[in-house]
Amino acid sequence: MKKKLIMLMSGGVDSSVAAYLAKEMGYEVIGIHFKTIPDEVFIKIPEKKKICCSPSDTYDAMRIADKLGFELKVIKIYEEFKEKIIDYFIKEYKAGRTPNPCMLCNKYFKFGLAIDILKEYDADYIASGHYAIREFSEKYNTEVIKKGIDVSKDQSYFLAYMKKEAIPHIIFPNGTYTKDEIRKIAEKLDINIAKKVDSQELCFIPDNDYRRFLRENGINVSTGEVLDLEGNIIGEHTGYTNYTIGQRTGIKYFKNPNIKMHVYKIIPEKNQIIVAPTEKVYFKGLISTDFEFLVDFNEIEARCRIRKRNEEKDAYIRKIGENKVEVIFKEPIFAVTPGQFAVVYDNEGVILGAGKIEQYLEV
Repeated sequence: MKKKLIMLMSGGVDSSVAAYLAKEMGYEVIGIHFKTIPDEVFIKIPEKKKICCSPSDTYDAMRIADKLGFELKVIKIYEEFKEKIIDYFIKEYKAGRTPNPCMLCNKYFKFGLAIDILKEYDADYIASGHYAIREFSEKYNTEVIKKGIDVSKDQSYFLAYMKKEAIPHIIFPNGTYTKDEIRKIAEKLDINIAKKVDSQELCFIPDNDYRRFLRENGINVSTGEVLDLEGNIIGEHTGYTNYTIGQRTGIKYFKNPNIKMHVYKIIPEKNQIIVAPTEKVYFKGLISTDFEFLVDFNEIEARCRIRKRNEEKDAYIRKIGENKVEVIFKEPIFAVTPGQFAVVYDNEGVILGAGKIEQYLEV
């Protein structure tokens, strides 16, 4: 009897080929496609760049499921998504932090709610088109997630915030392929989305104008003061939610116009931004809270990534609470940003855990 697998179908090339590969591996595939916001939103606010969960994605997911011969369930999660993702996004910006909603979407829905759906269908695994690998680690004596072989397409960062208990139930069919190989498979299968552009922006902001989105959701920030580290007012900002730590403001330092200035701190309660020269925006470490330990540790030398496009850096990571860690980098690191996520890896690319960046630690 075939084992049953729930395939997360986005309507893109990655999940489509992953579904095909899962069938080739001998699984009985059932597809699910999450609808995070109503289709009417896309009529009111057209996409500027490709995003996931659009009406065209739903249509493509249906076509692929029909072509590959498996059932597809479209599941609307509007209310839950608003509560867990959209409300969080708004709250974080209001607090002067820079959120990463995709991390929470993976935790609560793609590898949270979807895991619950396994029971409903009496299925064995959940699968997705992410470029990552799940395997048993003798070193850690547990199932782990590690980077896929295509370094340029690695998506392990976004998977790092899931619950440890979910890992044994997950399969990543694309993890041992490169993106080019996946597209070639799609072309051979004559799948209509073989050359489809990858999703780039947030699914609930089709035009990628998060400032408009925040205004429409009650965050009407006004202009405010820009201060230097000595407390001198040196300019005016357009609204504190428009900035993130490390961002160049375009403001010249009045004492020396040649010094590049970056956002150093955001103070939402005063509607102020503090800026500093480049060298002052390097930090020795961070405190991460709500940390999900995918591998148990108390103190470890490992590597830590603080944003999706950053490289990991060598660091000492120490557990300082039930779900709290301190990260001290071997060399100061630029623009540690509260609200983003710190993801910890070992030297072999195994994810050890991840948590929200609560604060940076000054040099």
